[in-house]
Amino acid sequence: MSEPDLQRLRIDRSGGAPRAARGGSALAIAALLLLVGYAAWNEAGKRAGPDLPRVSVVRATRTGGGPAKSGVSANGYVVARTRAALSTDIPGRLIELRVEEGSRVRQGDLIARLDIRELEAARDRGAADLREAEANERLAVLELERIRPQVERGDASQSELDRAEANVESSRARVSGTRAALAEIDVRIDKSSVFAPFDGIVIEKNAEVGEVVSSVSTGTSSRGAVATVVDFASLEVQVELAQSSLGAARPGAPVQIVLDAYPEKSYPGRVRQIWPTADRQKATVELRVEFLERDERILPDLGVRITFVEEAEMWGAEARVLVPAGAVIEAPEPSVFVIEGETVRLVPVTITPAAAPGLVAVLSGLRGGELLVDNPPAALADGDRVAQEEKSP
Repeated sequence: MSEPDLQRLRIDRSGGAPRAARGGSALAIAALLLLVGYAAWNEAGKRAGPDLPRVSVVRATRTGGGPAKSGVSANGYVVARTRAALSTDIPGRLIELRVEEGSRVRQGDLIARLDIRELEAARDRGAADLREAEANERLAVLELERIRPQVERGDASQSELDRAEANVESSRARVSGTRAALAEIDVRIDKSSVFAPFDGIVIEKNAEVGEVVSSVSTGTSSRGAVATVVDFASLEVQVELAQSSLGAARPGAPVQIVLDAYPEKSYPGRVRQIWPTADRQKATVELRVEFLERDERILPDLGVRITFVEEAEMWGAEARVLVPAGAVIEAPEPSVFVIEGETVRLVPVTITPAAAPGLVAVLSGLRGGELLVDNPPAALADGDRVAQEEKSP
């Protein structure tokens, strides 16, 4: 029996490998290097953007908008100088109400109507009484014209003439009284409708159709008003200023007004009136401050804080976004290109001239801090990719 060949079981520690295995590993490593290199080249191409149009960029800058500068301050509320709780002059049941809270009305618009069937019946009755009185007046006049020649001829006495003249006067008085009564009914019918006394907004609806309303409320049995209307153009601030700070107040003194609900914005205002008396218990004096600028956020009864400022400070506290004029495209409407990543988005804006030269103030469309294309090329369009080249704002 021959001995086994143990040489085959020996481990080769020389580091060599079969040629086929070495060749396969080399190909795999080369493919991996190519893949990594392509990814790096592609990513570098994206960053560099060699084929993309290069644009200069600027930032939209937000300024102002905080509370007014420190000074004498006081708290108050927004009130309306022109405000009316509308009611009828006569009691009656409401059959029509044409407004809701928030309804805008013009002077003379019909707001509400009462049930006037009883008044209309009284008017018809009064009209019939007037026709009867006018007929009696005509008969009395005819009788007087018949008797007067008889008295001249001696066929009738003077007393008969006197009675005829008295009948005429009585008939005429009855006609006048009936006409006055009929006119009174017409006035009551007119008073049964409620009309807007001025242009304004309905802030409260005080009654519903079917309720009994009256010019004077009698508790649960009737309503004292049907609606409350406010002229928003007359909104102002009512302030109770401490007597120790009264030296800062004068008619026309400039102030900054900040609404408690929107503290990020302030409104310029002026003292319109200082009450000619003080509150002894509170040690305050009432002021009325008018808004020099207003918007839809100013509502009755909002809490506010006013701060007395110098005239030069008044117009600098309003929040606004400033951008270079070159970043704004004027046609077909004012717009800017906002950069978002590698693309641009065309955003319409509302602009107004700014105090600083070369800048415009954006009233809407931007919040501040956006990156914008400065002097955008004419061929640039919404959604285009660009390469940024930011410069100092």
